Amino acid sequence: MKKILMVEDEFMVAKRLKRFIENAFNEQKIELHICNNLYDAHDYLVDHIIDVLFLDLNLQGQNGFDLLKHKLCESFHTIIVSANSDKAIEAFDIGVLDFVAKPFTQERIQKAVNRLQHKSQGTCKYLTYKQLGKIELLPIENILYIKADGHYSVVMTQVNKRRLGNSILHEKNLDKLLTLLPEDFVRIHRSFAVSLANVRSIVSTEGSQYYAQLYSGEQIPVGRTRVKHLKAKIAG
Repeated sequence: MKKILMVEDEFMVAKRLKRFIENAFNEQKIELHICNNLYDAHDYLVDHIIDVLFLDLNLQGQNGFDLLKHKLCESFHTIIVSANSDKAIEAFDIGVLDFVAKPFTQERIQKAVNRLQHKSQGTCKYLTYKQLGKIELLPIENILYIKADGHYSVVMTQVNKRRLGNSILHEKNLDKLLTLLPEDFVRIHRSFAVSLANVRSIVSTEGSQYYAQLYSGEQIPVGRTRVKHLKAKIAG
């Protein structure tokens, strides 16, 4: 069951959006909660785990970005539904899954839900994460590779191609992070994804174990069923 929070302060708009969301998920069971202000939305997110947030940016004079920037690094995806289309680039840059401009149609909401379901890759320029209670922005080009860690992910950073940075524990799992990152990031193992720009070559060891040799000197495993695909990506 998908758990959804919608934050919208106009009653008729909220009613219409709720209907469109329910239609878009079709027969899939969902649990949808509606808040009409940021304070209630924040309190709800403290006490509930959700899968997706539908967020307006202009809420009775409150700025939806205030919630977005503090919650975007958490485990759920965010879809903006707003008349402030001039904010779309800023929203995508920090990692929202989609930006739906008002007035919206059933077809446009369906497209947003399809993207959520089909895990298409995104185009964000920064990855938001929490560090010591603060929200930080990590430039995408500073990500070396990502390792799955249960319901979380470990993001290994780099200062440049030949110098390692530090590791960051991220609250989104590997699947969710890949929906936000550019197509250059490829899953090469059930537990690893890497930017193709960081892969120097593919090496093998006795027993047909394969590894991606990175420019930094790191080696990360490549699943046997993914070797051919990775070789084609590097050659291309």
